Amino acid sequence: MAFQMYMVAFQGSYSEEGSRSVQQRIRECNGVTLMVMKTGIIAAFDDGLVPAVRSHPSVGMVGGVTLNPHGYAADRLQRIFAENLSKQIEVSGTTGPVT
Repeated sequence: MAFQMYMVAFQGSYSEEGSRSVQQRIRECNGVTLMVMKTGIIAAFDDGLVPAVRSHPSVGMVGGVTLNPHGYAADRLQRIFAENLSKQIEVSGTTGPVT
């Protein structure tokens, strides 16, 4: 299993419904949402499942992302990612979407 980080860009303009639906597809692919923005989602999932995520009608593009751990905003991004991941961890058998 080759887990990678990806930018999943939305097709057209942002909508909460589209964002939630794409996040659901990422979860169905055993992936996790790291960050949601108006332009798309940064997520981590198996690279073999890129076609499944890309096939979602609200997805315009899926591209690999590499985070430079020594970059200007790396610490801040890592904190955001950790906070968003903590919201997705199963608590009492339920998982909540990140919006």
